[in-house]
Amino acid sequence: MNPPSTSQPIDANVPPLDETLEKVSQRVRQLEADGEKEDGKNELSQLMAFLRILQQQQQHVQLIQQQFLQNASPEQQQQQIQALQQHLLQQAGGPQVTVPAGLPPGKGIPNNMFQQMLAYSLLSKNLGSLPNPAIVPQQLPQQQQQQPPPPPPPQSSQQDQPQLSQSQPSAEEPLPSVEEQRRRLGEKLVEAVRKQEKDHRLLMSMKFPDIQLEKHLTPMDLLSGQQRSHAHASRQQRLLLPDFVPAGLAPATVRLERDRRIEQRAQSRLEQLESHIEEDNGQNQPQTLGYLLDQYYKETVMTASSKRLQAIVEIKSLRLREKQAKLRLEVMKGMDEVNRIATSVDKTAYRKLIRQTLREAKMTEKLERQQRQDREKREKQKQLDYLQTVCNQGRELLSFHRGYQARLGKLGKAVLQYHSHVDREEQKRLDRRSKERIRALREDDEEAYMKLIDEAKDTRLTLLLKQTGTYLDSLTRAVVTQQNDPVHTYEEETSEEDLMGGPPDEETMLTDANGNKIDYFRMAHRIQEKVSQPKILSGGKLKEYQVKGLQWMVSLYNNRLNGILADEMGLGKTIQTISLITYLIEKKKQNGPFLIIVPLSTITNWDLEFEKWAPDVNKIVYKGTPEVRKSIHKNRIKNGDFQVLLTTFDYVIKDRPQLSKIKWVYIIIDEGHRMKNTQSKLTMVLRQYYASRYRLILTGTPLQNNLPELWALLNFILPKIFHSVQSFEEWFNTPFSNQGVPDKVELNEEEQLLIIKRLHKVLRPFLLRRLKKDVESELPDKVERVIKCKLSALQARLYSQMKRHGMLFAGDSGGSGRTSIKGLNNTIMQLRKICNHPFVFEEVERMVNPYKITNELLYRTSGKFELLDRILPKLRATGHRVLIFFQMTQIMDIMEDFCLLRDYRHLRLDGSTKSEDRSRLLEVFNAPDSPYFVFLLSTRAGGLGLNLQTADTVIIFDSDWNPHQDLQAQDRAHRIGQTKEVRIFRLITQNSVEETILARAQYKLDIDGKVIQAGKFDHRSTEEDREAFLRSLLEDKADEQDANEENEDLDDEELNLMLKRTDQEYATFTKMDLERQRATAEEWRRHYGDNHPPGAKPERLMQDWELPEIYRTDNEDIADEMTDTAQLGRGQRSREAIKYDDGMTEGQWLRQLERGSSPRKRAGGTPYPGDEGKKRTRLE
Repeated sequence: MNPPSTSQPIDANVPPLDETLEKVSQRVRQLEADGEKEDGKNELSQLMAFLRILQQQQQHVQLIQQQFLQNASPEQQQQQIQALQQHLLQQAGGPQVTVPAGLPPGKGIPNNMFQQMLAYSLLSKNLGSLPNPAIVPQQLPQQQQQQPPPPPPPQSSQQDQPQLSQSQPSAEEPLPSVEEQRRRLGEKLVEAVRKQEKDHRLLMSMKFPDIQLEKHLTPMDLLSGQQRSHAHASRQQRLLLPDFVPAGLAPATVRLERDRRIEQRAQSRLEQLESHIEEDNGQNQPQTLGYLLDQYYKETVMTASSKRLQAIVEIKSLRLREKQAKLRLEVMKGMDEVNRIATSVDKTAYRKLIRQTLREAKMTEKLERQQRQDREKREKQKQLDYLQTVCNQGRELLSFHRGYQARLGKLGKAVLQYHSHVDREEQKRLDRRSKERIRALREDDEEAYMKLIDEAKDTRLTLLLKQTGTYLDSLTRAVVTQQNDPVHTYEEETSEEDLMGGPPDEETMLTDANGNKIDYFRMAHRIQEKVSQPKILSGGKLKEYQVKGLQWMVSLYNNRLNGILADEMGLGKTIQTISLITYLIEKKKQNGPFLIIVPLSTITNWDLEFEKWAPDVNKIVYKGTPEVRKSIHKNRIKNGDFQVLLTTFDYVIKDRPQLSKIKWVYIIIDEGHRMKNTQSKLTMVLRQYYASRYRLILTGTPLQNNLPELWALLNFILPKIFHSVQSFEEWFNTPFSNQGVPDKVELNEEEQLLIIKRLHKVLRPFLLRRLKKDVESELPDKVERVIKCKLSALQARLYSQMKRHGMLFAGDSGGSGRTSIKGLNNTIMQLRKICNHPFVFEEVERMVNPYKITNELLYRTSGKFELLDRILPKLRATGHRVLIFFQMTQIMDIMEDFCLLRDYRHLRLDGSTKSEDRSRLLEVFNAPDSPYFVFLLSTRAGGLGLNLQTADTVIIFDSDWNPHQDLQAQDRAHRIGQTKEVRIFRLITQNSVEETILARAQYKLDIDGKVIQAGKFDHRSTEEDREAFLRSLLEDKADEQDANEENEDLDDEELNLMLKRTDQEYATFTKMDLERQRATAEEWRRHYGDNHPPGAKPERLMQDWELPEIYRTDNEDIADEMTDTAQLGRGQRSREAIKYDDGMTEGQWLRQLERGSSPRKRAGGTPYPGDEGKKRTRLE
């Protein structure tokens, strides 16, 4: 957008410069008087920006020309000078074109259409305004625009040089002022498009080497910016756009014009051929070919040459073009009729309609009916004859084979009787020898056992005994290697009077290859010492079994070995560990440092136990923010001002660079089953970076799932002894790997007993485990009952949908259609959710309870909640306190709503609860006058290191895949300090996936019983006790399964028998049941009245007739449609099946789920349409 040159004439349509300048000046003064400031968006900023752009564009083009003259070659400079000379000559000599008066804008200008087309082309390329202020060409004559003259020859450049110098403006001329630029603004806006066209042509003729135009002004730049209301009347920018566009071309017109031209060409060719002069054979006078064909067709054709025949053929084809067009039209119509759907289906469309009389129609129908009946009768008779022949042949064949099978059966029975008699005799002999071998094995008479094996020639037993013996020999040598590890250095020798030697233990006597006896246990614990409670352990007196545990740990210390203290939960592993530390400080003068790694939830309990039992021990609780931990390390740890360091698993990993520099005497790990994965971050960090002389693992569940997990613990504490998981699992996992696998040969009782006894001998020197029932005779009993719960009608429908179709159906936002719930990938997890409560799915709750009101639907839609609604009032009425453990925090949210509905005072603890809040919640619940009746806990977060012995009832709402997690949860109440009988109720949904989970958990407990508990690692049980316990575990579990099935269809009387502790409580429960039944009947009449199906009875669980319509209908077709749409949607492709496996175990997945889900916040209740609230409303 450049100012016009003073030598150019102005069009008639352009207003005078003074008038334009006056308008622009008035507008600028008006804006300045109104207090307008340049903010980059208003009109004043645009006007001033235009003026600055004009000045910058002039400088930019001058710079481009200077660069071109400096960088271009002489030939390019010569061509540029010639182009400028030619353009300036045309500008000076060409006539000036103006718009005649009376014509509208844009009319009457030569080549107006071309300029408009070029303007639109520039606009489409975002080149509405090009920076070219130095060159302003004039209008060119029409004939010059149509045919631009060629550039002048090189010899004429010298002659045209004076004219170029005269017409070219001087570069030394000063830039115009701001006022002058404002005056010219109106003129520039009017002639912008025309100048752009000429500037574009001139620039295209110039060849600028390697110069890019970086700045240009587009119409969008002029039209953009903030517009004010008082500036709307002066939008001069609109003048940049052309006033009209060329008329478009209609496709129909183009087609008609094409047909007309084709017809014209054909007619012209026909006339040309017909007018061709030919000589007539009869008169020898020249005649046209068309005349000859019309008058003498036959003679002309017969006497025609090849070229004339070609012409005749072409004439005939051109004359037939009209008929040809009609024929093609008829063919197209016929094809159209054939391709129609109606004609392709209806065969009568091909028939020619013939008008018939009524008599003919009736006669034809009668004949057709008679023929059809005769034909059907013949076909039916033919089919019956064929079937009769087949049946006769079948009866004959069956009769023959029946007689043949009878003869074979008699022969087979005789053979079976003979072999059965032989097998019975052989089995009696084998059983007699097997009993003798088992008796020798039970009596640890390996010499007699080896003789019996040699007599029996049992290769399996011989190979099994040889392999396990080889492995035990290697372990014996590895124990010596572990004891001679260079990390062990004694600071002082133990006095002889403090050491004692015991007699050899027959349980641990092994036989080597030479037949010599080796005391495996005595070799590992060859240095023994009498211990007593240390004086600095002043918090109380240790129990007898705790002193024995201390003696076992001290023996490990003296023999330079590590071990696993695996006492059952609640027997005081924490106190025994503190006693070991105080004993080493007091007796062994070993002041540490000791590193104790505990879970975050139990670090407070450890700190309190140290304060109570060993206040003189200098300890550090290493936790807190990074600044706090950095301060502790700088002020105390770095100076060595401590004996014991208490920290968590996370801080051991995070602060590894600081803590791993210390040479620890003991590394003690609480809840050591966290080390069961050898590839976990914690295990790898402790093994690679932390150095210690001794290691001790504390765990109540040393074996949770399989033997490799137990090996992982043993490998961590004794890496030189248990260095190969393959060999360990190969020798000792055989009795358990074949269970449930029918295609493998299972071990018999003798082989299982042999391998398990060898495994016990391996573990006994390094593992100590006592059970509460063995050492705590005063501890009250713990009774666990499995209660089967029914599914409500809603749960049954949802469970069936998920199991059969892999999806759940729900209504759409309008309530009229059906949709499927998205994101249900893990089918087993979704089935578990349905068994717990259907309101876990928001879409389902929207259909059943649109306003999310907290009412009786909370327990009527879930069988487990209905059972709790019967149990909890009775427990509260009789003064019992309850712990309820959950796997899912979403169920805990619904349970909180249920507690609010029934006015139960409750507390909640899950994975999102902070450590300091956990301690406060425990204190509040364990307070003597605590008003809280129910404590809601998550199994993973609330099952470790919590003392809740004030509660006497534990409810496992849903079972964990790992049964030891549930056992840990039970022992929160059944532990030392409990004075009441503890009742454990495990809720299981009938005929559901939860029964499979329970069976899997029971199988894992069987492995633990055979490996750990049957070993009786209390160092005092007799061989007979261990043998009897192991045999009971190997028996069939049919009786136990029958006992579990007795709880199906549990009524109020059976439930009261489970709950009652005394007869008085039973009477109270019966009275409460009657009151509840009357209240249920009253509520039924109040809700439904007569609006229920005939024969319907008051039911606590929701019935089918109460469900929404979407759950009462059969959804087979809907499921197929949704499945097809999901697999191959509209415009989609079929995709390969994706395995959604993230590599996590079930426990890791549940922990991640628990951490990722947050408790729902309470909000006001509003309808679902338009409101996505996630919390129910309680009606007061």
